[in-house]
Amino acid sequence: MNLQLPDWLPRSNTVNLLAGAFLLSALYAAAQRRTLAAITAYRFNSLALGGIALTVALATGTRHIALAALLVIAVKGGVIPSLLRKQALRGGGALETEPYFGVPAGMLVCGALVVIAFSQTRALFGSGVSILASCLPVSVATTLVGMFLMVSRKQALMQVVGLVILENAIFLAAVSLTYGMPLVVEMGVLLDLLVGVALLGLFVSRIEQTHGSGDTTKLSDLKG
Repeated sequence: MNLQLPDWLPRSNTVNLLAGAFLLSALYAAAQRRTLAAITAYRFNSLALGGIALTVALATGTRHIALAALLVIAVKGGVIPSLLRKQALRGGGALETEPYFGVPAGMLVCGALVVIAFSQTRALFGSGVSILASCLPVSVATTLVGMFLMVSRKQALMQVVGLVILENAIFLAAVSLTYGMPLVVEMGVLLDLLVGVALLGLFVSRIEQTHGSGDTTKLSDLKG
């Protein structure tokens, strides 16, 4: 695929803006104490991902990436956030239990993870000149932020939000490295993710019914 940088420049700026929105939305989710706010951040994260994929499709003329972008916008930007929001409202609230890290400390950790991701990714892969040059370090940084969100929260639904943000980052890494996976693979991943989120929603609902909240630390009571 032989594309010239000057032809990419306007679209490259668009991708850079969307990549920034992608990372900032993940950081915003990690800073939230309310589950509904974190789910909204995930929705914007998914829409930014779909926008990046759509811009790449226009730049490369690749139809399967365009179809994948539309699926991402519909499923990750629409269906999955709606399922998560419905589960959060059913759980009564949306107010997260006390996390393992306070918000200021958590943001310091996330900032350090972003710096490490950018520096190490640049060192390993170089800066690059393609339209997706900024996306690989952003995807690695978002992966680390999503993992931190999963391990730093006690509420099961917030951990699910961290998981789906991490999956978005992996999708972005695939787009940045290979200009997208085959469409059948992407459709399979989206279907698996949709089923997985539905099952996790049932699991969270069961925890809330049993313990009165989605606090996963209370699962230690099940030890014999």
